[in-house]
Amino acid sequence: MNWLHYLLEANIYLAVFYAGYCIFLNKETYYTLNRVYLLLSCLLSFLLPLVQVGILKPTIHDTISIVYLTPAVNRDTSIQDILFYAYLSGVTILLGLLLLKLFKLVQMIQTANKITDNRYKIVQLENSNTAFSFFNYLFIGSKTEGTSIIIRHEMVHIRQKHTLDVLFLEFIKIINWFNPFVYLLQNSLKTVHEYIADEQTAALESDTLAYSSFLVNNAYGLSGSSIAPSFFNYNLLKKRIIMLNQKRSGNLARLKYLVAVPICAATLCASTLGFSKTYALIDLAPQHADTIIKAKQLKVPPPPPPVPPAKKPQVTVVKFPPPKVQVTKRPPPPPPVPPVKKPKAAVIKFAPPKVVKDPPAPSKPVEEIQIDESPVASKAHAKIAIVVRDKPATQDRPIKQAKPGMTKTKPDTLNHK
Repeated sequence: MNWLHYLLEANIYLAVFYAGYCIFLNKETYYTLNRVYLLLSCLLSFLLPLVQVGILKPTIHDTISIVYLTPAVNRDTSIQDILFYAYLSGVTILLGLLLLKLFKLVQMIQTANKITDNRYKIVQLENSNTAFSFFNYLFIGSKTEGTSIIIRHEMVHIRQKHTLDVLFLEFIKIINWFNPFVYLLQNSLKTVHEYIADEQTAALESDTLAYSSFLVNNAYGLSGSSIAPSFFNYNLLKKRIIMLNQKRSGNLARLKYLVAVPICAATLCASTLGFSKTYALIDLAPQHADTIIKAKQLKVPPPPPPVPPAKKPQVTVVKFPPPKVQVTKRPPPPPPVPPVKKPKAAVIKFAPPKVVKDPPAPSKPVEEIQIDESPVASKAHAKIAIVVRDKPATQDRPIKQAKPGMTKTKPDTLNHK
């Protein structure tokens, strides 16, 4: 935004200088000094923003200001872009209009009849009653009266190089087309040009009043080009007659032009204190290194621009119908078996048994079983003989004895052993 700050600051100073002209110098008859003041005010308005007085800035201790110069990653439309394109469009339109006017003047010079003189060239305009000059070319209509007075008037414009002033103000107007004070300053400068030409032309005449009456009697006809000083200008006619018959300013009135000095000083101080300028090129009173530590501005190089994402190749997607899935319905699981309630067992309480100790039994003989393995017994059943031995009984209860004649038989498998 440095360009916008610079342009804004220059237009503020231009308005301040023009306000000083309107207040102090507009009514003075030193027309040449007025012309110089208006031209210098345009130059100073664009030069003062580039100058600063460093000693007026506050002391900065041990600070480092880092300026990151990062490119704008997001290219969306911002306020700065809108202002820039609006300003550029105005400059383009006014520049096109200026070129169109210059083209018409060149076309008139080439097509019209010219009378060449050592100092100027007269271009005669058929069926016209206007008069104006452009550099060394003097355009005059064939229907104009008082040609000699008009030529003397326009010759002052040619000698004073007023066309350069007009073109200079045209370029200032193109750059600052949004500032209304530029248009007022341009009209004031053209008025001063006419004051100078009228003053020198009237000095050659016998009477100033006669020249004033000539201006009134010939105040008709088409106006000249807007970029060339014109003799017939209805808007300036009244002011020209008033200033032509006004009393000349005294020598003390020249001191009023010193008002430009405090205006320059005030704007210079305001430029240093009111704007944090990074575009200042000249420092009239830099700060000393003994009293303050200057702030260092470290300009970090901008990071590399982001790599644009690679465009993925477009893949043709073929959509197939979804496959039909046969879902087999499973039977629902059986309901859970309810838990079986266990019957409550009836608890029968018995009385504890009474233990009766038997008396010790007398010793009895132990019975022995003998197996008869005779061949007669194998055919039928084996006879088991019980032999009773004398052995003391070890058990509490008696062992039953086999009855005589009882035999135990075994299967036939015993005979095969």
